[in-house]
Amino acid sequence: MEPPSYEEASLQHPPSYSTSQSYPSTPPPTYGEAVTIQPDLFPVLTPPPVPTAVLSSPQNSGVIVHPSTQIGVIPPVGGRQAVSAVVMTQPPPVPISVTCLTNIPGLVRCPHCHQCVISKASHVPGTAAWCLCIVLSLLGLICGCCLIPLMIRGLQDTHHTCPQCGHLLHIYKS
Repeated sequence: MEPPSYEEASLQHPPSYSTSQSYPSTPPPTYGEAVTIQPDLFPVLTPPPVPTAVLSSPQNSGVIVHPSTQIGVIPPVGGRQAVSAVVMTQPPPVPISVTCLTNIPGLVRCPHCHQCVISKASHVPGTAAWCLCIVLSLLGLICGCCLIPLMIRGLQDTHHTCPQCGHLLHIYKS
């Protein structure tokens, strides 16, 4: 069977695919309807208002409210009671133990001056660096190559000192 010629093919129309399609009975929404603000699916829940009796006399009620998270109740204006926003503060950083210091500076409480400070870290070649330096020099690498282990940060010990009083806090051996 031969394919139809150009003239025969141009007289034939392709089959209609829209006969099985059903169109919706309503038109699509307008631009204004499509961009309106939808109600929030995850609303921010607010705590219930604190009665003014609890705020005025906390010692009588037995309720302890932390001052930085307390909800201030504004006196009623026009018969309505308004609640101010909750103010949350970030807790201060907790100093770590002096023995938990690693090869980076850390927040510690100095046992000498009792100040919370960020330790000053200095790197000094450790025992591993010196041993590797001696081994390389015994192998014949004495033209300065034996000094390379002294510059490798992973082979250095970290000395932590207090920037306030200058006392040595801890030595982290790598």
